[in-house]
Amino acid sequence: MIAYNVFQSREKGIYCAVPEDQPVPSFIVGESWEFSDKCGEDHLPKTAPESIRFGGFFIFHPFEIEKLAA
Repeated sequence: MIAYNVFQSREKGIYCAVPEDQPVPSFIVGESWEFSDKCGEDHLPKTAPESIRFGGFFIFHPFEIEKLAA
């Protein structure tokens, strides 16, 4: 199972999931983002793997995920 680091935007109320073995995207910098949690792939929507495959990360709103904790 793949584990993801989840970051939260303090300004926009969105989250970004990044596979823990991949680099964090460059837009997650400074004080506008913070580490939120870790989760397993079974806690992300079914569209997440395709987004991650093409872009390296998955952006989502908190209401799209029922529970982040793995």
